Amino acid sequence: MVILIMLLPVLAACGSSESDPEPTVENVSADTILSSASTRIAETQSMQFRLAVEGDTFIDTTRTIRLVAARGQLARPDSVAVDFQVSLFGAGSVSIRMVSIGPRAWTTDLLTGNWGVAPAEFGYDPTVLYDNQNGLGPIMGRIEKPQLRETEEVRGRTAHHIAGTASAETIALVTSETMTGSMIGIELWIDAETSDLLRVRLEEPEDSGKANRAVWTLDLTDHGKQVAIEPPI
Repeated sequence: MVILIMLLPVLAACGSSESDPEPTVENVSADTILSSASTRIAETQSMQFRLAVEGDTFIDTTRTIRLVAARGQLARPDSVAVDFQVSLFGAGSVSIRMVSIGPRAWTTDLLTGNWGVAPAEFGYDPTVLYDNQNGLGPIMGRIEKPQLRETEEVRGRTAHHIAGTASAETIALVTSETMTGSMIGIELWIDAETSDLLRVRLEEPEDSGKANRAVWTLDLTDHGKQVAIEPPI
C-alpha cells in the first residue's frame, strides 16, 4: 500500500501531456462554437425546419397576412417546400403551401387551395435561411457580444446555448425585414458534438415601436438527410 501511494504521483505524470487539452463542453469559447456551426451549416445540403411566431409578423405588403407558424424542408442550393400557418385580418388561422425552386415559386390559393404562381406581394422566402451572404451561417459570425450560457438538452442532444444581439440589418434577409428596433435579441442552441444548429430564437427589443413585439423560435432537424423537392402538379 505504501509503495502504491508513492507511485500515484508518478502514474499521474505519465498520464499527462504537455500539449493543449482537447476542447470540451466546459472550456470551448462562444466564438469557436459559432465558427464551427457556421462552417457546418454551409456544408449541410438539406434539413427540416419548424418555426413558431409570437407577436406581429406580416408577410405581405398590405399587412393583412400575419405569420403564425411554418414548417417544411430546405435543400441546397435554392429549393424549399413549406406549409405556412397564417392569420387573415386577425381572424382564425389558415394554411398556405409554398414550393420554391430557384427563381420559380408557387403557392396555394387561400380560397380554393389550388396551386398557382406565387404573387409578388407574398414576401417571405424561407430559402434565405441558406443564403451564403446573409443567411443563418453568416449571421452567426456577426453576433455582438456572444455569451456562452450553461449547456442544455434539445431533443435529446447536449447543446451549447449562446446569447447575444444582432442589428436589424444583420438579420433583415432572414426575417424579410419584418423585425425592427435597435438590436434584436438572438439565442442559439448548437449541438455540442456535431456543431449542427438545433434552434434559433429572435426577439424584437422594447424600442421596436410595436405593441405586440415579435418572437421567432426556429427549430432545425434532420440535418443532411436527403429530400426531394419537386414543382407542384
